[in-house]
Amino acid sequence: MGIDSQLEQRGGLSAQGPEVPASPRQIFLLQRKTSKVGEGLGKTTGWIHRTSLAVRGVKMLNSVNYQRIDDEGLHILRAEQESCLPVDTVVICAGQEPRRELQQPLLEMGKTVHLIGGADVAAELDARRAIDQGTRLAMAL
Repeated sequence: MGIDSQLEQRGGLSAQGPEVPASPRQIFLLQRKTSKVGEGLGKTTGWIHRTSLAVRGVKMLNSVNYQRIDDEGLHILRAEQESCLPVDTVVICAGQEPRRELQQPLLEMGKTVHLIGGADVAAELDARRAIDQGTRLAMAL
């Protein structure tokens, strides 16, 4: 994983650079805002997170308008172009206000729904807890 196990390179890093295993999934990170994805993150860590995601093949799209979810996938509108992302799992991060109006219709359709962050416990808005819950859920999916 980018480490020189022979201890021949300065700093202990391999000359080839990091080796990132290919993901068995295609992951999309979408946002409605027109700004660059992750632009609101801290200056010292934002670029690190974006680079880490890009190296792993995550497709990051901004200016996305969500249309619908059906058996074909997630239908979006971006730059006046309609498209369908062929997804089988959707994780919605919808801000800090609890919005549960999708929960019951999805449950009635037989879909699995997980509530995390402010949608789970709105009285205790905590970004660190929400990120932890989201990470653990993503690893379990």
